[in-house]
Amino acid sequence: MKKPYQLPLLPVTFPPETELTFYKKTVDTMTTLEKLKQRLHYSPVHENFIQLLTLNESVQSTRIEGTQVTFSEMLEDNIDLSADWKRVEVRNYQQALTRGVEHIQNGYPLTERLIREMHDILMQDARGSGGAAGSYRRIQNFSGPSNNMSEASYVPPEPQTMNEYMTNLERYINGHPYQKESEEQLHPLIKSAIIHAQFESIHPFLDGNGRLGRILIVLYLLQEKVIDTPTFFLSEELEKERFKYYAMLNGVRAIGKQEPDWKNWILFYLDAAKRMAWQHERKLQQADDLYEQGLRDLDQLSLQQVWKSFFLHPVANVHQLSETTGLAASTVRKALRTLTDRHMLFGDDRERSRRYYHYDLIRIMTSE
Repeated sequence: MKKPYQLPLLPVTFPPETELTFYKKTVDTMTTLEKLKQRLHYSPVHENFIQLLTLNESVQSTRIEGTQVTFSEMLEDNIDLSADWKRVEVRNYQQALTRGVEHIQNGYPLTERLIREMHDILMQDARGSGGAAGSYRRIQNFSGPSNNMSEASYVPPEPQTMNEYMTNLERYINGHPYQKESEEQLHPLIKSAIIHAQFESIHPFLDGNGRLGRILIVLYLLQEKVIDTPTFFLSEELEKERFKYYAMLNGVRAIGKQEPDWKNWILFYLDAAKRMAWQHERKLQQADDLYEQGLRDLDQLSLQQVWKSFFLHPVANVHQLSETTGLAASTVRKALRTLTDRHMLFGDDRERSRRYYHYDLIRIMTSE
């Protein structure tokens, strides 16, 4: 029988040469993030873009956990509000992320209480929710290919240690209230990698740890003002290399190694962060160009209003567009006929409540 891992408490320290390696990559990543922040500042569609990024993050993070639902399907969910558990999990992720972002942006710290509250939201009517939503686990769990602990790839700490580990994590995130901060502080980007890996290794809940742990990344960086909007979403990059992601986390847990391998995990994380920032900047540039080109091609205010609304709802029907723009349904229908005739939008074959698709924007948001 495999035994629970005796997870070391934080902080973790590194030799000077290892820290120097981290900081070289951190500078590159922060340069790319800074370009994204500047483009967001001047973008005419930045608020809508952030909402679409949030939806895509919710999709990608749940996909890592095996929930197979696509970004396009979730765009249609704004109309359907399906009771399908896969879509429920994505909606819950969005709501938990939104709750966390609001909490941090209102000036409150990232605490155990917030983490439990977000977990409660995450698990509402979802798989494996049981009666444990918002509560640390009271039984031993494990990760592995089967329900047999002897085949587990990782057995996290025992349940009676959850309070100790989570208190330690909260102090690492926010600093000890009775101790002065060390002069040798790690960059918040590096600390976010440590926080995520430690939370995943603690595995404090029966389910939802992966999704919640990825939410903590963006919340911590918002708190530390590395980013000023919720745009640091790593799940898309991690989902592309899912098995490498899990292997690197297991390295931190010293699985197959003589000691925890923090170095390779952090380097992997920083590389993924740089790729993510570059991808998001490129997508935002393309979305800006598409938006501006559409406005130049449209000479009527009603056409421009409907066009703008599709950058918030790339899949929409007349009712939704009328509510978003404040235009009469008849005016919206007329605008949609013009936009579809010009092949700027495309409608489906429904006779009632026809849906319209902004495929150019959807392609931008889902491109690699």
